[in-house]
Amino acid sequence: MKRVVPILTVILVWSSAYPLIKIALEYVSPIVLAIIRLLVGGIILAIYGKGIIYGKKELIGGLINVGAFMLFLNFGVMYSENPALSATLIYTQPIFLILLSAIFLRRRASVLQILGTIIAISGAIYSAGITGFGLGSIISIIGGLVWAIGTLYYQVFLYSRDIVKLNSFMALISSIFLLPFTPFNYYFKLSLIGISVAVLIGVTAQAVGFIAWFSSIKTLGPFLSSSLSLLVPALSYVFSYVILGIVPTIQQLLGSAIVLAGIFLTIMAGKVRKPTG
Repeated sequence: MKRVVPILTVILVWSSAYPLIKIALEYVSPIVLAIIRLLVGGIILAIYGKGIIYGKKELIGGLINVGAFMLFLNFGVMYSENPALSATLIYTQPIFLILLSAIFLRRRASVLQILGTIIAISGAIYSAGITGFGLGSIISIIGGLVWAIGTLYYQVFLYSRDIVKLNSFMALISSIFLLPFTPFNYYFKLSLIGISVAVLIGVTAQAVGFIAWFSSIKTLGPFLSSSLSLLVPALSYVFSYVILGIVPTIQQLLGSAIVLAGIFLTIMAGKVRKPTG
């Protein structure tokens, strides 16, 4: 039972983060929220990891994998009617990672990975609606692409780094980098609720979530952890209903299920595929 506690923690804090972000955005603008989240989470990770790792490659990785991704995440949730749909579209990251790996690293995709990609894309189009593919959906999918680019960069240049110290630096440096952009779409309503929720997101989603994720990778391995993490967008629908009272449409639920099935197929294909060469 102890082995699954970390991944259960990840699922709970990350899935509940999407409706909490929606609440926080009623009081603070997306960039301000990102700065608060990254600053709080980065400090906690630095304390937990007993320091940071920094450098030029780490800086680039941080701006892509944390700074840019966080902006697309927040704006995606902001412009989505249901934050859970945004979560589902952001979690198309493995699909983009397969495509980018094939293009830049010349890693051939297997038949199952190609099939999973087609299924996931079909589900994304269906869940958002061909004619109702709004700004929130577009931003969220771009967020998935940015996440994949950052992951690929990490695999190539930063894989050997201490993951906790690396993430603490990337969060902190991204919060500083975002400061000059705060005037963009700026608003800040002084509210105890808004500030508390923003700080809570930094503590849970950015700090506790990543610490639990790293622990899960060690105890369960990357394959099982990645597979179980697909429960995050699924549970986001539950938390969005409980916290915000947002009832998902049948189209959103069915489309999201198709997306997650396709993503799971690509993850499974990566696990069972034998090395070539």
